[in-house]
Amino acid sequence: MNTLRFRSYPDYRALSAAVCDSMLALMRQKPDATLCLATGATPLLVYQQLVEKIKQQAVDVSQITFVKLDEWAGISSDNPGSCEHFLQRHIIQPLHIQNERFISFDPAHANPQECRRIEALIAGNGGLDFCLLGLGKNGHLGLNEPNAALTPGCHIAQLDEQTRQHEMLKNADQPITQGITLGLRNILAAKTVFLLVAGEGKQGAFTALCEENVTTALPASFLWLHPNATCFYDEAHYVR
Repeated sequence: MNTLRFRSYPDYRALSAAVCDSMLALMRQKPDATLCLATGATPLLVYQQLVEKIKQQAVDVSQITFVKLDEWAGISSDNPGSCEHFLQRHIIQPLHIQNERFISFDPAHANPQECRRIEALIAGNGGLDFCLLGLGKNGHLGLNEPNAALTPGCHIAQLDEQTRQHEMLKNADQPITQGITLGLRNILAAKTVFLLVAGEGKQGAFTALCEENVTTALPASFLWLHPNATCFYDEAHYVR
């Protein structure tokens, strides 16, 4: 039976170290893996530790393909608040990842054609081996926002009011009301999924997730349907 596993850690640093080590093991086990990555403050330390260990241990990542989970629509790629800028700064450039090994939404083309392009690239690469996610304060995954119904595939999302206040958007040139994101079908198709819960302001969403009810009002709850999903949480801030 599918079930979401929970692993608690005493603090954010310990959580990040555990996730980093698990990702590194996956990369060693499958040197041509396809990894989908979220952005934002929660996975930041994971990425910093991962880059450091890859360099220290001389891990060959030249055949790894990285996939950007989502992107704000209408923001320039070089804006510090863009998901593109985040991943370029913390993963792609430090690891010298070639362009053909980075599947990335273009924020200037948030349209159905871009969605189809990304899905085709992922399919052509054999699908996602791994997906690293953060829990949104409203319970979203990527930019799959709480709603009466959810779009299963890659799509253009109307952002929830809470998401529009995201820290990454504080320096946006204009109000951001849409995003482009992998859908829950894409996420649930990944062979392994890690959900990270750290930082402030997510206790309500985390508590609801622990109740084991699957609902479109809490997109993260769909991880209960995944055969190999694990939630890593910081017990200094969150109580299950």
